[in-house]
Amino acid sequence: MRKTTSGKGFAGAVVITILVAGFMFLLTGAMLAGYFGGFTEPFTTGVILFVAFLYLATAVGVIMALYQRWKEIQGGEEDEAKKY
Repeated sequence: MRKTTSGKGFAGAVVITILVAGFMFLLTGAMLAGYFGGFTEPFTTGVILFVAFLYLATAVGVIMALYQRWKEIQGGEEDEAKKY
């Protein structure tokens, strides 16, 4: 396959990944610190932990998407849509 990349296109993905994952980790930490710093109820604890899990899953998903994008760029395809 012909290499169509010139080394660009990855910097934007890295910046967005850092921003989104950092924001999700910050939200999770703030939410857990705020909740467990006060009075806790069993049901509310479950809801808070579920939402924290969703935030962390979002951060992990964004990091995995960055890894897939890196593999695409290394494989020579800068824009996957150019195939079609």
